[in-house]
Amino acid sequence: MIIENVRKEFCLLFILALAVSVLYSQPISVKGAEFGSISEQDPLETPITVSEVPSLETAQIHLLAGGHSYDLKVNHAVSAVYTLSDTSQTVVSLSNETPQSVTVTPVAAGQTLLSVTATGNDGAQTVLSCQITVSELSLSNENITLYMNDEDPSTEVAVEGIDLDMVYYESGQEWSEETIRDAMNAGSNCSIEAGNPKIAEASFRDGNIYIRGIAKGITNIRMNIYGVPLSVRVTVHHYTLNKYAINTYQGSGIKNLKISGTGNHKVTWSSGNENVAAVSKTGIVSIKGIGTTKITAKANGRKVICIVSVSSKTAYRVIKDARAIANLKNIQYSQEKRMSKNYYDCSSLVYRCYRPYGIRFGYTHPTWAPTAADEAYWCVSTKHLVAEEAVSILNCKLIPGDTIYYSFQGNNGRYLDIDHTALFAGYAYEEGIGYYGTVIEASSSSNTVTERMYDGGDHIRLIGRPSKR
Repeated sequence: MIIENVRKEFCLLFILALAVSVLYSQPISVKGAEFGSISEQDPLETPITVSEVPSLETAQIHLLAGGHSYDLKVNHAVSAVYTLSDTSQTVVSLSNETPQSVTVTPVAAGQTLLSVTATGNDGAQTVLSCQITVSELSLSNENITLYMNDEDPSTEVAVEGIDLDMVYYESGQEWSEETIRDAMNAGSNCSIEAGNPKIAEASFRDGNIYIRGIAKGITNIRMNIYGVPLSVRVTVHHYTLNKYAINTYQGSGIKNLKISGTGNHKVTWSSGNENVAAVSKTGIVSIKGIGTTKITAKANGRKVICIVSVSSKTAYRVIKDARAIANLKNIQYSQEKRMSKNYYDCSSLVYRCYRPYGIRFGYTHPTWAPTAADEAYWCVSTKHLVAEEAVSILNCKLIPGDTIYYSFQGNNGRYLDIDHTALFAGYAYEEGIGYYGTVIEASSSSNTVTERMYDGGDHIRLIGRPSKR
């Protein structure tokens, strides 16, 4: 009976040990006996695979009709079906449909909703959506007319139909936060050029198209804004004269001015000072007296001018002689040899050009010239003064033959510290430069007698007029 009970207890113990072994996979010994093993890994720590849910890179895009397409990316999808709410596809069209992306091409202004039924790695489907807005791009004016005779021959054409501060999403690129305004100013997605840059130039300027006329003619300004081609036709008018500057002397004959480019517009002529020069209704200029004035031709509300400068016959000859010296090739600058043949310094040039006509600046030395400061003092003391500072060319105060006195070094102990002089040679005009004056001088830096552009700077101390008649 006792043996039977022991056997029953042993069997129960064995069954319990076997159950524990299966449950924990651990080696179990019962009274020295091994009953198997279970895994050492905790079943609660077994990794669980989680599938990524499909998504779109953006929930909205803004495109330009006729512009760049956009590649919309789909993340974590093994398949995708694309559907537009605008089934007629009048706003955008779809192409290159793959599980990873779809190409959206803007067609016309409007809005549509793109639905994407995307299947993930786990086979589950997700419905995604992207709001698509397409805007038309236009210009406020596609034909402009400019006049070179205006003070500022330029204009601006506005870019319309869009908010320039919106973000445009570039085709085939990652999400871009560049606004259209910024892209026009400095981005690689916008370009602009003139068909003929000799007629007009153009550039983007804070959302507008800036156009400036350069010369008479017709050209197209072509631009591309995020793939949208646009153009402006530019017509540049230029009223031109056969002469823009006349440098002459009192007693010379009439001058005939002619204007072109005005078409059928009526032309009226006027003189700023008829005591210097008068002009007829047909542009014939009559020389009256010493001085400088503007002859103006007006047409279609615009004007073009000719500067007429009248010197005494003496001053006119002085400039003619000085220019002849400047054109010689063997002339040199020298203070030591300033009175020798083919040698000049600044004041000896002025003196030697005026001396043959009886003007010696009060100097009596038979073989030597006065200094520039002495010449200036003579102009002041004998009332041959024009100005005590520089004057602007367009003020029309200078005439050929006037003497200009400078102080470059300062503190030389001479009158007004003057150390240089030059002859005003006359007025001139060039396209792209405008009106300007020239002076003839003996220059130490160029080692010769030369003609250069007049510079009305602070170095000018006096301007004289040695010959008044």
